[in-house]
Amino acid sequence: MAESTFERVVKVLKEQDGLENVEFTPEMTLEEAGLDSLATVEAVMACEEEFGIEIDPESNPKTVGEFVELVESTLAGN
Repeated sequence: MAESTFERVVKVLKEQDGLENVEFTPEMTLEEAGLDSLATVEAVMACEEEFGIEIDPESNPKTVGEFVELVESTLAGN
């Protein structure tokens, strides 16, 4: 079965330093997950590569769910 967008985004987030044991939920803020602004930028770039998309650099997702929605809306626009 294909992975959901949420599962794929979480996999990318878990590849960030020290986040492999974090239990991500859609409601969790990126800050709560342990992502500072630099790590968030790195995660966005990693998601762009994973999904073959270009995410609006002005976007600023606050939660994991917003991050997933951003990826999905960008995919839908392509």
